[in-house]
Amino acid sequence: MPHPYLKYFEDQQAETKKRVELDTERHRKAFARVKLVDGDGQPVTGARVRISQKTHDFKFGCNCFMLDQFPDEERNLAYRREFASLFNYAVAPFYWADFEPEDGQPRMGENPVDVYRRPAPEKVIRYCRENGIDLKGHPLFWHYFLPDWLPKDRDQVFRRLDTRLRELSGEYADRIMDWDCVNESLVSRYKSDKRLPREYPASIFFQAAKYFKNNRLFINDVTEISWDSEQGELSPYYLQLEYLMQKGVPIDGIGMQYHMFYKPEVMETRTEEFYNPQNLFDCMDLYGSFGRPLHISEITVPAYGGTQESKQMQALITEQLYRIWFSHPAAEAIVWWNLVDGTAAYAPFGSFDGENYYAGGLLNHDMSRKPVYDVLDRLIHKEWHTEVTVEEMPETLLFNGFYGKYDVTVEMDGRQFTQEIHLSRQGEREFHLVMTGDHQPSAGDNKKEEKV
Repeated sequence: MPHPYLKYFEDQQAETKKRVELDTERHRKAFARVKLVDGDGQPVTGARVRISQKTHDFKFGCNCFMLDQFPDEERNLAYRREFASLFNYAVAPFYWADFEPEDGQPRMGENPVDVYRRPAPEKVIRYCRENGIDLKGHPLFWHYFLPDWLPKDRDQVFRRLDTRLRELSGEYADRIMDWDCVNESLVSRYKSDKRLPREYPASIFFQAAKYFKNNRLFINDVTEISWDSEQGELSPYYLQLEYLMQKGVPIDGIGMQYHMFYKPEVMETRTEEFYNPQNLFDCMDLYGSFGRPLHISEITVPAYGGTQESKQMQALITEQLYRIWFSHPAAEAIVWWNLVDGTAAYAPFGSFDGENYYAGGLLNHDMSRKPVYDVLDRLIHKEWHTEVTVEEMPETLLFNGFYGKYDVTVEMDGRQFTQEIHLSRQGEREFHLVMTGDHQPSAGDNKKEEKV
């Protein structure tokens, strides 16, 4: 008998494996041609050529809420190292209540007041820029995190919100391209808040779009709403999205949270929803039909109690999930939530209270790697990674690679040169490296060429 958590993965193993393999090949990779030519456009052959992938176009992410938040420098350095080693996408915190705890004093600049799990945006931006990590701001608006000082009058609230959006865009819009604009709007609590209009998601998207003109604005909602395949087109999230898009609301992407915040005995009763490949595919097919990129956001897969057995189960489940999510054509990003155990929301640091109970990190509290970290490292950097080497370059080298940036290294006549190319989903499929007299690859008159 399979473990209850693995029942549907094992029952559907054959069909899931086939679909994942086919869709990964079709949607995450492409064939491309590399040619070495001289200044006259004639082929250069015989060189040793190595094509090595150095980045992914697909976004593998995590929130960056614990950057420099640990009480000792050793763990802060470990966090910086392990985050950058695995991820190319980070979520920076912009919760209104914590970003502007005092009216008119947003936490901008280099040295704002410290708030736990809310590192200063400038620090996060600098760290991500230094490590080649793209950013998403989260969130522009969430009705659960409104400042205590916010007025009770609805009109005044929207005037203050307009100020917030204008200030955030002026400071960060050119450095953070993606934003969760409206978060968890289908959670019912907001309906009793008389400061917000009944249709506040549309109002806020239109308001944000005035300022974030060149950015992407996402909607994001909770697990039970995002993965409700039973109701399909009649599910609340689908109906909301359909309604908002018909009104012309500028939704650029759809977030689907995946927090498994269930006790072990309850989790066994929810596997048909959440640990079921067919349900996962159905929901992604459903929301992918809107033609917007999907972000599998805020992922928590538990390792209950932190036992070795539970950590191994966390790793097994996560590998199954990532393979499915990565293969789907509508998916653009997979975003884990807390990197380190003992650092979740609504719980004292290092405790097993609140969300820390689920031990959903990729690292233990002492910063050592859990099995799940090693699984993701293997998938991202080994299995979903392309390396090609030929000892004698033919006239045309055909390779099949994952989308991303590559270094093409040419060794010829005792010299070595490297040029970058970018194999992207909508980009070129043929790259010419023009060799000068000293065999240095250079930019030439080539419609398919990436500049040196």
